[in-house]
Amino acid sequence: MSLTRGQLPVRLTPLVGRESELGDIVQALQRTRLITLTGPGGAGKTRLALASAQQAEASFPSGACWVALAQIDDPAIAGQAVATQLGVPDTPGQDAVEAIAKHLADHHVLVVLDNCEHLAETAAVLAEYLLAACPALVLLATSREALGVEGELSWQVPPLSLPASERAPTATVLAGSDAVKLFEQRAQLVRPSFRVTDENAAAVLSICQRLDGLPPAIELAAARMRILDSVQLAERMDDIFALLVGGARSAPPRHQALRATLDWSHNLLDADERATFRRLAAFYGGFTLPAAERIAAGGDIRPEAMLELLTRLADKSLLRVDHTRAGSRRSPVRTATSRSPPGCSGTSAGPPWRPAPRWRTSAPSATSKAPRGR
Repeated sequence: MSLTRGQLPVRLTPLVGRESELGDIVQALQRTRLITLTGPGGAGKTRLALASAQQAEASFPSGACWVALAQIDDPAIAGQAVATQLGVPDTPGQDAVEAIAKHLADHHVLVVLDNCEHLAETAAVLAEYLLAACPALVLLATSREALGVEGELSWQVPPLSLPASERAPTATVLAGSDAVKLFEQRAQLVRPSFRVTDENAAAVLSICQRLDGLPPAIELAAARMRILDSVQLAERMDDIFALLVGGARSAPPRHQALRATLDWSHNLLDADERATFRRLAAFYGGFTLPAAERIAAGGDIRPEAMLELLTRLADKSLLRVDHTRAGSRRSPVRTATSRSPPGCSGTSAGPPWRPAPRWRTSAPSATSKAPRGR
């Protein structure tokens, strides 16, 4: 029996790259009942989840169902909204989540819960209940942070691959980069004659690196190729929030402009998280924990609270952590720190904090000589 409601959406443009990630996720769906794709806004979680579900659907006799949560802003109606999208019959007086469990029963079905971050607690309770009540159910979720359910596999979605920086990159060198492939393919939608060449390779590389390999940002940039060439576009990347607007009218509002994508993430931070994240933009090239304790603390944020705040920012995919033999270094997602979105104030409560100049901390532990804010 196939559960036909909530069927997978159809995208009009192909997924670019992600072959390795796609294979890993599809395999994991065969052995794990809850996988959450995590990453910052614009990482491409939804597209990767859709491609994974499409590829894995044949393995589920009852098919794959899609549940979009982005437009549901009230946790109290989340259960009913999920039930409606899954085509669960409306029975007066019956709890929506219980009705979903009865509807899914023992069907071997894959259900995708897309955009859980603003309903994380509700989504976690829903997932935990359904997995216990429906023994053959498999869930694939997308969220800025893991749901925190027992047995969950948290799968960090990386940016699209970028080539190493070179003084004189060539088209051949860039050909292996998924970020460059996406830029070229989307640019061809507005300028069919566009190709990555040795002459424009440096500009294209600069654009993709500036955007951290984030797919929606690259797509917004590529759309500007209708009126700009790649060199002109690269020269205007200093103000990406003014430049990267005008996405597809059919796209969700948060994907029609880069600022809206980042606001979606920042609006879910509490005051201390916002203040800390803004202050971390002072670092260039990453930082160590002692450096953050010295530089980003202030106001009512004490140095000893910094470890917990950094952990929360990492959990919410706004901070990347690289572990090496020399130690651990952290760096905020560069695109997200380019300009503080509305509501990302410099402090929570307490005395004002003066923004620091950008500092580069030397790997692995140059923290003791980091200057204090002016």
